[in-house]
Amino acid sequence: MKYFGVIRCMIAMVDEEYLQDKKVQKIDSDIRTFKTDLQRAQMEMEGFDSRLDSELESFRAAEKSKRDSYESLRSRLRSAEQEWRDADKRYREQVKRKDKTLSDKKKTVEVLKKRIKDAEKVKEKRFREIDKEKERLVEKAKREKAREMEEHKAREVERVEEEKRRELGLGT
Repeated sequence: MKYFGVIRCMIAMVDEEYLQDKKVQKIDSDIRTFKTDLQRAQMEMEGFDSRLDSELESFRAAEKSKRDSYESLRSRLRSAEQEWRDADKRYREQVKRKDKTLSDKKKTVEVLKKRIKDAEKVKEKRFREIDKEKERLVEKAKREKAREMEEHKAREVERVEEEKRRELGLGT
């Protein structure tokens, strides 16, 4: 949860111009989708674990019951033994199903975390691109202003020279 709090703080500090950028808006939309998917996947994973544990408990209880029957009723040994093996088989199948389901959900969570991380990297790269473009514009404006000032200076020097010539009667 600390991770998402940091992101929220970072977004609050982001220049408004970044937030108006279409690529940044798309990235932010993707991040929101990924976060929603991540929360959903995490909630499903938690729900699966407890639900499957309770299902496993019923299978475990059945397995125990059948084993107890086997031990107490020697005359029905073969029948009870087979029932116990069947219950045990179902229990193990459920354990495998639970493990596979949790493994799949964990993979989904990891993929979503990676997508969020990758999207954050792309967003940061876009911020750097925007900053570089701003720097280019500032440099261009500085060059234009310097050229403008040089031209103004040259005109002013020429005007002063012309005035001095007139004052001194040198003519043009």
